[in-house]
Amino acid sequence: SMEPSLKSFLYCDSIVPAPDGKLNLYGLFTDLFAKSFPITYPRFSVLSTWGGGLGFHVQRIKIVNPANTMMLHQSPELYFTLETQEQTVHVQSDVNQMVFTEPGPYKFQVFLGSRLAYEHHLHIHQTA
Repeated sequence: SMEPSLKSFLYCDSIVPAPDGKLNLYGLFTDLFAKSFPITYPRFSVLSTWGGGLGFHVQRIKIVNPANTMMLHQSPELYFTLETQEQTVHVQSDVNQMVFTEPGPYKFQVFLGSRLAYEHHLHIHQTA
């Protein structure tokens, strides 16, 4: 198998499949805002889109706190297969009852198999 690359990585409130095979993403966001901490975010989804690779792959996402001292969430393993290098696949990972303990950048570590493939940050800001 050939390692795919991450084409996009999106945060949104929910993802709903459409009848034509497309995905409807609702409440797309890049940052979150809260007046006080800790906050519990009831539910959001992460959509990773892979392409340019071949074969069977296992994706898992781990979320690490801003101080980099604690893993706050680990997704289940999600599986995808790329039959051709032109193909892209969408992998949806749902995060429920996520507790953000403090403002700052939360690290989303995207693993392919046992390898850390990508790191993304979700910034949580404190508002007055």
